[in-house]
Amino acid sequence: MMNKAIGILGLLFFSLQASAQAVDCQDVGARLNALATNDQQIRLEAETLNRNPKATDLEKEAIQKRWREIDSGNLKQFQEIIAACGWPKESKDSHSAWLLAQHADSDLAFQRQAKDLLEASVRAGIGAARDLAYLADRIAAAEGRPQEYGTQFMVTNRCHLALQPVDSRELVNRRRLAVGLQSLYDYEAEARRRFIPADCPP
Repeated sequence: MMNKAIGILGLLFFSLQASAQAVDCQDVGARLNALATNDQQIRLEAETLNRNPKATDLEKEAIQKRWREIDSGNLKQFQEIIAACGWPKESKDSHSAWLLAQHADSDLAFQRQAKDLLEASVRAGIGAARDLAYLADRIAAAEGRPQEYGTQFMVTNRCHLALQPVDSRELVNRRRLAVGLQSLYDYEAEARRRFIPADCPP
């Protein structure tokens, strides 16, 4: 079983390597921006639909299907870009890359790789520390560990939003302040205003 797994991973590596050779690194910023735009557009559409009390289950299923397709396509292209060009060298492009890494939930190993690359970018003065905070929390939540910055919520139902576990609210607030994020209290209030429909009870 182990030998078969290694063989499959080997084929995947060579496949990504071949795809990477076709990536034009001179145009990487524009490509990342286009992928990030698609990422945000589908989420905005889903958010708007969720806030509509008249939305049907069929409409919700359709947008979820499109969402999965877009994320899957974005991940494939983003992996090819990273394999060929590494992490972007411009701050704006680094932010677009972070957004794609943040939503690459179907490949946790790749998210970890992206986090290491973003961490190096932050040390180099290119990437944003707040982006790194979000990605670190995303990975921690996926691995069942407490968040350090309290950036990740879970929508338990249409009218309820729950902060995923943190180690300490006091320490979270200190860390948030250190990377330029608003207080956890303000962030929670903003998240509720954004994601909980107005017709829900207070």
